[in-house]
Amino acid sequence: MSEVEYLAVKTSGYDNGTTKGVRSPETEAILATFVTDKELAKKRAAEADALIEQRALQYRALRLPAMLDKLDKLGELLRALDVAGLLRNDLLVVGTNAFSAYEVLCGVKFPAGNEPTQDFDLAWCRGSTVSLAKLVPDHNVQSRKSLMAVLQSIDSTYRINPKKPYQATNSAGYEVELLAAPSRAPLPQTEAFEPMVSLVEQEWLLRGRAAFVVVATVRHRACPLYVPDPRWMAVHKLWLAKKPERNAQKRPKDARQGQVLLDACRYFLADSYPLDIDFVLDLPEELRDLFNDWAHAAGYVLPNA
Repeated sequence: MSEVEYLAVKTSGYDNGTTKGVRSPETEAILATFVTDKELAKKRAAEADALIEQRALQYRALRLPAMLDKLDKLGELLRALDVAGLLRNDLLVVGTNAFSAYEVLCGVKFPAGNEPTQDFDLAWCRGSTVSLAKLVPDHNVQSRKSLMAVLQSIDSTYRINPKKPYQATNSAGYEVELLAAPSRAPLPQTEAFEPMVSLVEQEWLLRGRAAFVVVATVRHRACPLYVPDPRWMAVHKLWLAKKPERNAQKRPKDARQGQVLLDACRYFLADSYPLDIDFVLDLPEELRDLFNDWAHAAGYVLPNA
């Protein structure tokens, strides 16, 4: 039996290890550097956890909105998407989950009924004007993980739903859906998702100025959200409430969310997201009529009309 010792490097607990050579001054130095770096990393992680806990206490004391994510699954996924470089460059958070970001932007809690649902909607934005990759080109775009790869790094049970190729589900039944505007098709071949690209209304969520907000979860963990311009999300929701093909049970919630978000823009975001003549003139006709109906009912007059 050989008594020669080797230095082996493991990248995960399931890895058998890759040999870096027999025990020698050189491999001893490599091991010593690794141990030192690991201790420093653990120290930084502990300091970061303490800082997060401190900020979380301040966040709660200020009664800022929190993401209702009791098991931190959504927060964990969004953090992973952000670290992988997908959030903000390739992906937007859409649907009800986006409303926590809007609450933080406004500094208020919206009326009940906007709580996140047990699914998660993302929109593909690579190449659009709301993708930050437009501002800071990423030459490593081809090396970024796919959405499915990130999902499976969090939960290996995620699989594409064969009946809905735009949707992935895990063993617990949690659903992640990827939407795409017609202008974003086709998606890169590396993406396992096949989103429907016939939904013209998805184009509207790529307009205006998207917002990046970090929201705390109820477990005091950071949850990064990159969401569409609140004005465009609002009129998008009002349009969904009128869409004939829309699930009838979802329409009242869509209408309520659209009205609440326009009210929020009016009272809390007037400087950053103004409801002015420039915004209205940029709306397509079908959305302009919906905005005018809201303005008439709310008694809102354009500030520069």
